[in-house]
Amino acid sequence: MVAVLVRPELVLEVSADRAVDRGAFHHPLRFKRLRLDVTVEDVPRFGVGRLRRPAE
Repeated sequence: MVAVLVRPELVLEVSADRAVDRGAFHHPLRFKRLRLDVTVEDVPRFGVGRLRRPAE
C-alpha cells in the first residue's frame, strides 16, 4: 500500500460504522456534508487533540 500525503483545504463530515463480515472488520464511511463553518486549522491532526468548536 502506498501512502499519498495531501494538503487539506476543506473539512467534511462523514458517518462511520464498524461492521464485521466473516471475521474481517470493515469501516465504511459515508459523506454527510461539507463543514464550511470549520477551517482546516480547527481540526487536529489525526491522533492528536480534539476538535475545537467554532465560535457561535
